[in-house]
Amino acid sequence: MSSDLIITGKTGVLNQQRLLNSTSNNINNVNTEGFIRKETQTYTSCVDWGVGATYTRRIYDQYVQRQMYVDSGAYNYHKAFAEGLDSADKLLSDDANSLANAMSDFFDELSTAAALPTSSSNRQAVLQDLKSVLYRYQQANESIRSTIDDVNGRIHDNVTNINSLTESIGKINRQIHSINIGENDVQGEVFLQMLDERDRLINELSEYVSVQVVEQSNGDYEVYMDNGMLLANGETYASLTDKIDTFDATKRDIYLSYRSVVTTSLDKSNIVLSDDKIGGSLGGYLNATDELRYTLREMGKLMVAFSDGLNVQNQAGFTLEDVAGSRIVKLEDINAVCDNPNYAMTTSFIEGQGTKVQGYIYEVDCIGGQMHVYTIDSENKRTEIPATELTLESDGHTITLNDHGIQMYFKERYDDATMLGSGSRFRVQPTFDACLDAEILINKPEDFAFASAVRTKTASNNYGNAVISLASCTNTGPGYGVYIDGNRKPQFNTDAPNKVVFDGTNYVIFANDGTQLGYTPASTDGIKIFANALDASGNKLYPDGKPGYDINITGTVKKGDTFTVEINNGGQADNSNANALISLRKSALVRDTGSSKVVTCNEGYANILAHLGSVSSSALSNGEAAKTKYDQTVAMYESKSGVNLDEEAANLLMFQQSYQACAKIIEASQTIFNALIQAF
Repeated sequence: MSSDLIITGKTGVLNQQRLLNSTSNNINNVNTEGFIRKETQTYTSCVDWGVGATYTRRIYDQYVQRQMYVDSGAYNYHKAFAEGLDSADKLLSDDANSLANAMSDFFDELSTAAALPTSSSNRQAVLQDLKSVLYRYQQANESIRSTIDDVNGRIHDNVTNINSLTESIGKINRQIHSINIGENDVQGEVFLQMLDERDRLINELSEYVSVQVVEQSNGDYEVYMDNGMLLANGETYASLTDKIDTFDATKRDIYLSYRSVVTTSLDKSNIVLSDDKIGGSLGGYLNATDELRYTLREMGKLMVAFSDGLNVQNQAGFTLEDVAGSRIVKLEDINAVCDNPNYAMTTSFIEGQGTKVQGYIYEVDCIGGQMHVYTIDSENKRTEIPATELTLESDGHTITLNDHGIQMYFKERYDDATMLGSGSRFRVQPTFDACLDAEILINKPEDFAFASAVRTKTASNNYGNAVISLASCTNTGPGYGVYIDGNRKPQFNTDAPNKVVFDGTNYVIFANDGTQLGYTPASTDGIKIFANALDASGNKLYPDGKPGYDINITGTVKKGDTFTVEINNGGQADNSNANALISLRKSALVRDTGSSKVVTCNEGYANILAHLGSVSSSALSNGEAAKTKYDQTVAMYESKSGVNLDEEAANLLMFQQSYQACAKIIEASQTIFNALIQAF
């Protein structure tokens, strides 16, 4: 009898001790990161009186835990994405750094100078404001490049942390799998602690990448990325590497290989991960750099269009020194990157086609004896440019992209069989750093061509009161009506239209050598004579914007009235070309990438700000929503797995009293045993 009581009391004391240990451990770890509440369950002995087996388990909801991993990845992705864009968004939207404000100041100063076209001081102010525009762009470009470098540093840190976590998860997986879980209480507690640590590591990993967890029958956790790539199990773990992209020094590519948990040997696989399939903070930072590079390409496109517009218009006029205007801004050729060092390609902007330039990345592949040219947009979509939109120039080295305003020059001939069969790839971002090394070509204010290259004259003996005026003068050079001679003086080409005679029905157009070129119907009311001119067959005389200037004849015309266009020699006081330069403010110069729409420079800059601001704002709002969901999931998870001190304190008191009661059973059995001994 007393023996049964001793056994019963002993098992009770030991059981209550285990219950006290679990409760005490919960209380001690109330603030321990990753700790999951433990509960010891007791089973009645089915053989003898007393307590049977005990089992300590972790109290948590694995489904909520898996959702917590997913929500953590989503929240940290949006958070990192917003952080990566924040400084660039603030920089470009700040009035003190606004490129649009700098261009507005330039055009305002140009308007002031046009009022007094011979004033050198006013022209000097225009030159200074133009330098400010270029400086403002270069400063913004360098700041965003610096931001990209900073984000790339965070990408590297993320990769380092991910590798440390995947290695730790792989190793602890193997330890959990191989541990001998017996009746030894200490070993059981160690096992539970290892499970807690593995969950903590996975939770931390979910901050850097989006993860999915699959539990195996042997207790191993297989941890995957959202794209299905394995990150860790009991045999192997992923090792990430961030490398500089082959074609872009500002871009980091993420490569994945695997190491053995046992030997740590690295396999030879080198899988490139897609940025949009990584998730977590690493994916957020990678996508942020993509957006920043897109912003730089769009800003460069804006500056190319602005500079090209100035260059073309300034060359259509006379300077204060009575010579032809020259280009104002020098746009450098852009070197492509080739994965084969034997070949090289440069890209240049075609003068006068700034409105065609787009913010694409361009790739040229030489495969199977053929050359293919592709565009890559902001979504990394690769689209081949049809051969019909490419012109192979006669020099054998240059390819013109007809609808893109650029030319590609190859060191080898574009039909070189060796190059075409080499499998080489060229990549170039023409507008990425388009004006980073640009320079102002004019070094004195007199070089602004405020006077037009041509002027108009109404014959003094006309019968009507109609007068001729210059509608526009936009282009000079080979193929246009006016060319620039060796002394930098504008001269008429032989076939330049420079005389109009009204024959009573039409405005008849004559060339510089007296040849009749065509006519403009009187029904046009004399507006844009050359743009509306027809040849002898009734077709457009100038379908392509030539001769580069146009005229209006307004008033009452009579048969025989004559009107002429002449070179504007000695016309320094004229401001017609200055007004044409000013009109660039409201001219559609900037093409929307991937669209035929063309907008003004201010609208183009506003579009850049709107896109970047929208993406940044969306990242912030999505991050707030993701954080709310993540916090809710964490609260739901911790409501079950977290330690409640009030509950544990009550349990502690209850188990303490039970322990004392069981000890009393042993004490009673000892009293009975002593009484039995004394009875003999």
